[in-house]
Amino acid sequence: MNEEPPSVLWEIAARLVLLSDTHVGPADPAHRRADEPGADLPVDRAPDTGLPRLRATTLAGILRHDLIARTGDTASAGALFGTSAADDPDGSGTPGALDLDDAEGDVPTAITSRAGNRVDPASGTALPGHLWRREILPAGTVFTLHLRLHVTDPRSEASLLGLLTGCVAGLHRGREEPDGPDHDRGPAGHDGAGSVPGAGSPGSSGSDGECRGLQRAPTCPDVSRVHQGAEGPEASGPDESNGSGPGLHVGARTGRGHGAIAATSWAARRHDLTTAEGWFAHHTRTWAQRRADGESGLPDGSLTLADALSRTLRTADRPDLADGLPRETPDRRPRDELRLTLAVGEPDDPVVPTRVRPGLLMIADPPPPGRAGAVDRAHRHRPVEGAPEPVPVLGDTALHSLLKRLSARLSRDACEALGGHDDLWRHWHAHWWGGDTDPATALPRPSRVRLRRTPVLTGGAPLTTTRLTVDSLFGDAVDGHLSTSDVHCGGTAEAVLDVHEPDDSVRGLLTLLVRDLATVPADTLGSGAGSGHGRLTATAATLTVRTADGGPARTVDLLTAVHAPDSTDARLARGWVSRWHARLAPRPVGEAQR
Repeated sequence: MNEEPPSVLWEIAARLVLLSDTHVGPADPAHRRADEPGADLPVDRAPDTGLPRLRATTLAGILRHDLIARTGDTASAGALFGTSAADDPDGSGTPGALDLDDAEGDVPTAITSRAGNRVDPASGTALPGHLWRREILPAGTVFTLHLRLHVTDPRSEASLLGLLTGCVAGLHRGREEPDGPDHDRGPAGHDGAGSVPGAGSPGSSGSDGECRGLQRAPTCPDVSRVHQGAEGPEASGPDESNGSGPGLHVGARTGRGHGAIAATSWAARRHDLTTAEGWFAHHTRTWAQRRADGESGLPDGSLTLADALSRTLRTADRPDLADGLPRETPDRRPRDELRLTLAVGEPDDPVVPTRVRPGLLMIADPPPPGRAGAVDRAHRHRPVEGAPEPVPVLGDTALHSLLKRLSARLSRDACEALGGHDDLWRHWHAHWWGGDTDPATALPRPSRVRLRRTPVLTGGAPLTTTRLTVDSLFGDAVDGHLSTSDVHCGGTAEAVLDVHEPDDSVRGLLTLLVRDLATVPADTLGSGAGSGHGRLTATAATLTVRTADGGPARTVDLLTAVHAPDSTDARLARGWVSRWHARLAPRPVGEAQR
């Protein structure tokens, strides 16, 4: 709280929705309630209700960090969030104008526990003794956020509101239409991508690895939607103001797509505490009444905070403040955006990647209640905004691990061919894809290539498969080793990777990564990889390059660069690959290595 009493108080509520699976751990993982499951890494819960929560300190830290990174203005962020004694020249610290409360969540389905094992980056095998179990908040979990803005000087109200709209701008950048206005998530037999007429639905029989009567996935979607109507490498990329940016993430494993969060509704109330009416309207209510009043405005709330503030200011007869609110907060940080359309299956002809033969995919999840007695496991489904029921998704950590594994192999092979030392490519690869703590600096190396969120599968169809374990000596079935699974057959998904502070060398790697995904998908993801499951083919790939100076973005079609060597895109991509080779080649003794 501020030492000086505020003259104006804003009460703001927001509905936050998780767009992907999320893990937000407690401050003390060893301390659990009596009714909590025994996961190694439980989610943070409110001690009185047991509901999952996002702590106010977590939200404030995320918003503050994003505001400073977006604007580079630490002083303005201090006015909103306060300063510590170490950052204050007087050594006392100052309180901020913004107060946040812990946000409790409403979970659409049960909180599940997901097991994982750490993988050796050198050999690609699991490390013994590194098994963990982490509780996961499912996509679709809704949090209600309450915050208050204290305005002590009426002359600073406009600037504080501008800072507030800027710090929550990342919450408006998570919502996208996956495949445009004609996007269809209908059942098998519709005209969507990768439709599977006659394929088995849950409850139907089918042999493992066999899909009869499957149609080939249609040609890749129109890339002009990504180019925004322009042509050539100077085309403008996706606009930051329309919800196509990377957005904000909370919790652990955000680089692998976890923790994507967006605000779907905002409501605001303004109290002029210099008047008796405004003072009594605020101070005569209990905290429960204040929360109820904030939540009551969310069903009819605005999509953005600026709209909610503007509506309230015009009602309070302050159009001067409403007209001065910033509607957009551009992000000037250098960032590349790789947008991939991935089809589940293998290409009929590596030269024509748009003709894909549908395959099977299994990202294992516990079966839904309606299938609990019929199958042992099911392909993962998650709620998506606008869809009446949960829809199939690609694995978030599985997809990121696949791309990281492919890039590691490409870097290793190139470094060996160029005569470079093994540590050279490992250090360079860890710089972009993350790795263990750097022994030289004792600092962790987070991934700079980040999956925006879990990709949603469109098209395709569910298929039930049954497997038996066969005795390797006698060749007959082993009693009691029958398993039934609901897998997904065919379909496509759009995956978006954000590369922070990129250079030409990592762009060259991404070009070759797309080449491998579009031609020979040798690597797989998910369960059943040994049986041919989990092969993905890139049917569209564009790389949008943004510079730090705020100039126009350039969009390069990487599939054109791969299949049309005389194109402008190919000439640009070859320059990137050359820079990548130069980065992995041996260097003179004494030269600094990155």
